[in-house]
Amino acid sequence: MPVDLSGGSIPAIYRDLYEMINLHGLEKLTFTIFVPLFESDTLTQAVLNQIWYSVTKSSSIGSRNDFYKCLALMALAQQGKTIDEKLLDNYVNRVDKEFIEERRRSLKRYLLILCRHPTIYDAEIIKFFLTFQGTSCGDNMKATYKNVLDEFSSESQSSLNLNDNIDKCGEDYDSIRMFRASQTHISFLHQQLNQIRRCLKSINEKNFKNANDFANLGNNLQALASDSTSIDRWATGPNDYWPTIQIGLGSLPIEINAISERVNEQCKRNDEVINDHLDMLIELLQGYNDLCKRLEETLENERKAIQKANNQQRRSSTITDTTPKNDISLEILEKRNRHALQCVQIETQLVYANLEAFVYILSSLGNSQCKGSSDFFNIWKSFADEISRLGQTYITKSPIDRRDTTVYRK
Repeated sequence: MPVDLSGGSIPAIYRDLYEMINLHGLEKLTFTIFVPLFESDTLTQAVLNQIWYSVTKSSSIGSRNDFYKCLALMALAQQGKTIDEKLLDNYVNRVDKEFIEERRRSLKRYLLILCRHPTIYDAEIIKFFLTFQGTSCGDNMKATYKNVLDEFSSESQSSLNLNDNIDKCGEDYDSIRMFRASQTHISFLHQQLNQIRRCLKSINEKNFKNANDFANLGNNLQALASDSTSIDRWATGPNDYWPTIQIGLGSLPIEINAISERVNEQCKRNDEVINDHLDMLIELLQGYNDLCKRLEETLENERKAIQKANNQQRRSSTITDTTPKNDISLEILEKRNRHALQCVQIETQLVYANLEAFVYILSSLGNSQCKGSSDFFNIWKSFADEISRLGQTYITKSPIDRRDTTVYRK
């Protein structure tokens, strides 16, 4: 089996088991020890035998990778999977495809957030990334933009005038207070939208299962309709109910399979709304929360730096200059943090502006439900009509005397 499980995301219990067994030497784990060690009701000796010889042809486990394969196959066997040499390959390939698809969606959402940003969208580094052709995009970006100044450093010197006499203390205090209030509210929004996402995902997963159940129901009806078992009059008596019903069942799987298809279509529509729109809004809020944490850390560092400078000034008894040497650097730090707070204010306004996407999300989900309900109504109506015709058919054809059953008829 070519798949390699020795690296990547390996369950901790796999690693722990390997370390425990490897203490005594992995080569000592032979088949005669392997079977009694892991045998259970579901992992019978026959199943363990299949697992062993699917992984290794030798008398003992030869590597960490082989040991992990055995554990993975045992887990799949306990889920009811049939063991063969390609099972693990197929499973890992499917997981890899799901992982790659999720990363693709995440990158798409991230780029959409950047490209819709009123300031960032026009940045040269974004244009470089979107238009770059070739290999090593990351290395080329670092080499090209490593000396580019940030927004604060690239501002004109007039805006950094250290002799600015305008008192910013009160303004800064109000800005920080409003920043923390909006931070708390957006954190609340992020939490609630995450809960909504979990609910929608759970509903969609159940609907996917319902689609499979409807498909199985259609298969069961088809099996009944195509059953060729010969039934004698000894069993049926004078009525022809079952043969007549069996003929009518032939058209019902079409309706049931149509329901399964519509449920799947609706789930895919809902998945697109969740993955492409709700997830992007949640990631925008998560990014804002991360930005707030960095700003909080910066403000805390500023507070500590100012406190340290004040303590040093009080302890110093030889200072003749009324302006300490570190006053300039502290004032630059304050101005930089004030600039950062202004940037966060812009990002805060951007978050609230993007909340209109939530209306689109709810509207899309509502439209999807309306379309699904309309389709389901038409299909179930057709199904009910088929059943009604089936009932009329066998009532008409059956020769049974109904004189004694009229009490059951409306």
